[in-house]
Amino acid sequence: MIEYFLMAFFAAGAPDGGTSGAATSPRPAPSEGKPVAPAEFKNPININADRLEFQGKRQEVIWIGHVKAVRGRTTLTCERLIAHYTRDEEITRIECVGDVEATHGDMWARGERADFDNVRGKLVVTGSPQAKKGPNMMKGTRITVDVAADTILVENAQTIFESSPTRLGAPKSGARRPEPK
Repeated sequence: MIEYFLMAFFAAGAPDGGTSGAATSPRPAPSEGKPVAPAEFKNPININADRLEFQGKRQEVIWIGHVKAVRGRTTLTCERLIAHYTRDEEITRIECVGDVEATHGDMWARGERADFDNVRGKLVVTGSPQAKKGPNMMKGTRITVDVAADTILVENAQTIFESSPTRLGAPKSGARRPEPK
């Protein structure tokens, strides 16, 4: 299993020594032999997988097999992940394909495909998507999870809301209902 901290890779520069046509990077250049701290990057992502392919000319990095990506409190798993990055080596977008599952706090989503906007913190799940927030389940044709706003948007929604009896005004266990008159 390859454990790979994406931003640490970019801190070392591209395979051509960091001269991949990038303009001056907004982050400080690493000192000789010293990696740049993850806190110095915008939206760092830790990614683990069985295999890694770096495609510098396309500005993509591809992870294949048992992929797990973690960004803050958001975890994304899938079979194949493609990260797209800018000339300044910041990840802007992630595509996940195959048995995608995402969690963020009490939110959960699953589908066959997901696109994650790493700048805005929005995840779009398609391919028989399902989502859950707390005890409530949702299905639809497209599910958008906004991790920054803590919201879920479901298109063509079918929803099952779970409510406990105490929230519905039913008597608590052991309490007596008033006798009908």
